[in-house]
Amino acid sequence: MKYFTYIFLTLILFTEANAQTSQELKQYLIDGVEAFNAEEHESAATAFGSGSTLEDYEDIAAYNMGRALLETEDLESAITAFQQAIEFSDNPILQSRSEYNIGNASLLAGDIETAIESYKSALRLDPDFDEARHNLANAFKLLQEQEQKQEQEQEQEQEQEQEQEQEQEQQGDEQNEEDSDEQNDEQNNEQDQGDEQEQEQESDKEKEGGEKPKEKQISKEEMARILENLENEEEKIQARLMKQKGSGKKTIEKEW
Repeated sequence: MKYFTYIFLTLILFTEANAQTSQELKQYLIDGVEAFNAEEHESAATAFGSGSTLEDYEDIAAYNMGRALLETEDLESAITAFQQAIEFSDNPILQSRSEYNIGNASLLAGDIETAIESYKSALRLDPDFDEARHNLANAFKLLQEQEQKQEQEQEQEQEQEQEQEQEQEQQGDEQNEEDSDEQNDEQNNEQDQGDEQEQEQESDKEKEGGEKPKEKQISKEEMARILENLENEEEKIQARLMKQKGSGKKTIEKEW
């Protein structure tokens, strides 16, 4: 803050010594310095803007306006004011401080790369500017942290994509297995149905052809009994014939 106040005071002393400048424009610049020191930064910016047309002091007015706007956190307008100061000025110190403050505004806006380039420009104009060197180191550190964060986010995104691909592949394999099982079940069902149809057809054929009679096997006991009955029957027949002969009666022979 001491350095910036020094520029303001230089402006006041210099403008008061120049009789050819407009008194009204000089008053704007003086009011701007007083408002800035009173931390009335919006009023200071307005005053410096009104006095920025003061001949031969456009660079200092633009620089002071940038400082006031920077305090109000109007970063874009502040950067524009500092760029105007660099354009209007031939003073390397004023240019260096303008570059430095462009770096500060850019850093606050999150534009780290622009901030780094502005700090480098400030150091080229004033190699002994320790504040610019300090902020440059901090900006490099922030840029490195930002790049590491971006790499981590990219790695996480890649891991998530790989996990999603694996899940999709697993789901695809499971679906293929299910389809294969269903297909096998269908084939088995078709085969079972075919077997059942064949069995039904064979059964129908057997019914149509009828059952073949099975030959009954005669046991030895049954055969002996049948022979015994025949022998007994033969004896009865012989006895009856003998009886008929003895009585002299004719009999009608029957065929057996």
